[in-house]
Amino acid sequence: MKKYLSYTLAVMLMSWSAASYGAGFGLYEYSARGTAMGGATMANKAEAASLAANPALITELDGTQAQAGITVVTANATTTVAGQSRDLKRDVWYLPNFYLTQKWNEQVSVGLGGFSRYGLGGEYKNPFTWVGSNLAYKVKLETFSFTPTIAVKASDELSVAMGLEAMVIGFAQNSYFNMGAPMTQYEISGSGVSWGGNFSFVYRPEWAEKWSLGALYRSKVKQKLNGRIDANGNSIPAFNIHGADAEGAITLPDSISVGVAFRPTEDLTLEAGIVGTFWSAYDQILIQYKDSETSPVIRNQKKYKDVYRLNLGAEYNLNPNWAVRAGYVFDKSPINEHAMDTLVPVDDRHIGSMGFGYKNEIWSVDFAYAHIFARDLSGTSNSHVPMKYNDGKSDMFGLTFGYKF
Repeated sequence: MKKYLSYTLAVMLMSWSAASYGAGFGLYEYSARGTAMGGATMANKAEAASLAANPALITELDGTQAQAGITVVTANATTTVAGQSRDLKRDVWYLPNFYLTQKWNEQVSVGLGGFSRYGLGGEYKNPFTWVGSNLAYKVKLETFSFTPTIAVKASDELSVAMGLEAMVIGFAQNSYFNMGAPMTQYEISGSGVSWGGNFSFVYRPEWAEKWSLGALYRSKVKQKLNGRIDANGNSIPAFNIHGADAEGAITLPDSISVGVAFRPTEDLTLEAGIVGTFWSAYDQILIQYKDSETSPVIRNQKKYKDVYRLNLGAEYNLNPNWAVRAGYVFDKSPINEHAMDTLVPVDDRHIGSMGFGYKNEIWSVDFAYAHIFARDLSGTSNSHVPMKYNDGKSDMFGLTFGYKF
């Protein structure tokens, strides 16, 4: 019974900003320029949004600069559980972001960013007679990170940065229980705030002035959540579902990102990068009812795998004001084919992107479009129920405004 509750809340804990279509439920849409270049912005031109991609770059920004933007996401996929298939509804999600940087002196810069690093959301069509609804038919998990940062220009070639991360998480999940009993709907919801950190550098060697190297490490974030299970006045004793306060814990993984940029001409910039995410840290969900001191801790094993994400990006300056961009991403999925669930219904992803930008001495605007092609995946759930993901796809539209004070 507690195993079922564990699974239900585990399903819950994978969802806020939108339907996630990064590896696992990671998000990488930090700015329109970054989205257009496939996230390959670790080691090339600095912008205020570098606070998300590589904070060490902000030492190259003069005065006070700000950026704010939004990414609009639509997604669709089909999940089959025990031979029964359901499509996700065609919903729209919004990922806002903002960044502010200030150059204190020639060596030190500071900044504050706000953006989403994890998120998932979706609702399945016609859930009432679907066996998958016993786990979840509607889910929304959002995270938003605030990252105060300090960056230091250690030399003419090297800049380093470090920052804190305050990650706010919130979720809401709706499920139906319909296994030989009257249909019962219940909701699990909760929220929390936890801390992490990041360290980064950018190296531009004078002996190879067309080349540059950037890297970023993000720490694990161990989330403590407080919430409630609401069964509309009903209970499901066989599975320990009843209306009560609950608490849980989840570890979101650490990651390492590396990018190498090359400028063959003054107007053309190329970059290739890799992101390694240690999803094995997301090994289990811990859940316990608050109103029962004798209720044991519930553990749900996730069995996620460590994965990589490869990206390529290009930017070409048409003139001093206009630039065009393009990118490609191969995003490896951490999902274990022997521990599938209903919340991340896609396997490995290929992402193609493009965009453009305009800037003058004071302000800038960037636009991006990206399409995700997801591979199908067949396997089983933790309880050996046959499952399949297919027809996963997503569209993303990004818009970012910038201003120099």
